[in-house]
Amino acid sequence: MPAGTDRTYTNFDKMAERYGVDRTTSAKWSREEGFPDLLFTEGQGGLHVYDAEDVDAWVRDHHFGSWFRSRQGKDNPLDLPKGGPRDLLSLRQIGELEGQALNRPPTSITTLRTYLSPSKRVLPPADRTPGDGLQPTVSEPMWFRETAYTYICRPRRTRRTTPVEAKQPSGRKSAPKQRAAGALLDLDLPDGADTDLLTLQEIGELDGKARGRGKATTVGTLKNYQSQELLAKADRTPGDGQEPAVDEPMWFRSTAYRFIRRPGRLGAAARASREIVDASEPLREDLKLPKGADNDLLTLQQIGELDGKARGRGKATTVSSMRTYLYNGLLAEADRTPGDGQEPAVDEPMWFRSTAYRFIRRPGQLGGSRR
Repeated sequence: MPAGTDRTYTNFDKMAERYGVDRTTSAKWSREEGFPDLLFTEGQGGLHVYDAEDVDAWVRDHHFGSWFRSRQGKDNPLDLPKGGPRDLLSLRQIGELEGQALNRPPTSITTLRTYLSPSKRVLPPADRTPGDGLQPTVSEPMWFRETAYTYICRPRRTRRTTPVEAKQPSGRKSAPKQRAAGALLDLDLPDGADTDLLTLQEIGELDGKARGRGKATTVGTLKNYQSQELLAKADRTPGDGQEPAVDEPMWFRSTAYRFIRRPGRLGAAARASREIVDASEPLREDLKLPKGADNDLLTLQQIGELDGKARGRGKATTVSSMRTYLYNGLLAEADRTPGDGQEPAVDEPMWFRSTAYRFIRRPGQLGGSRR
């Protein structure tokens, strides 16, 4: 690390520890839109180093559950404005503070009033009311700052639970929301919390890619799946009184993924990739491959050279053959592409070493020198 600076640094291992995720997830975050720029690489393995404060601000905006989990145990986990514990706040002010803390629009007064209802009691009753005989007099219900902050900083669901289960009243069993017609498929889908919210369009994009169609499943098609009860009803709808408020129907990630993993025919690329996933043999661990960091970048030609040597063919797997593997879904899409805005910049598609090695270690017959 550079000497003589107050700047704090982080890397994928430190992010994983801080935010309670695995290293693969923290590395994937670096490929998401708006992630802070790479500052430099360090060590023989090219450890990626970022500004810790910039990363923390980004995680707060994009993965609030993970960020909030990292703040548990702090006196003021949401960095709310300081003030006296007995300062008086109106319902409107509480909604504005909650919106600021969660980086979203203010919680409406209507929603807050539902939290006051005896059936919920999420927000405690007002500490002060008109005509209560206390000073200073108030013309509307008011809450002490300490009461309001306890409500805003309350524990929020960040554990990976089934949202349907979480929504059911105690003692009631939830009925299955989607028809089962066989075992769900084990498809490659992005990591995330079960309670992350997805729009219909986002589900279509994930569905088309995961099932190997080469294009998104249209919103019209998804609505047809809904009518057939293959896709469950939305978990969240506008005006449902839950938080955060939504302005269109949205589905929990767990609900969406159950739909995407439904049994049925896959596209050509996904069928090809499943030849590895569904193979009776695990990935080969007997192949000799050079050591290196998982996020080292390799070109298609370099992967071909490693593949030919490790699998005993005596010559490199040609770039043409590698492109065929890529087209058929046996080799994953490139992790880096020109103009993707990440550092270091690349001038051709490149793959992380971990991605390349998974391809090379695929089950199947080896060349003569390895048999």
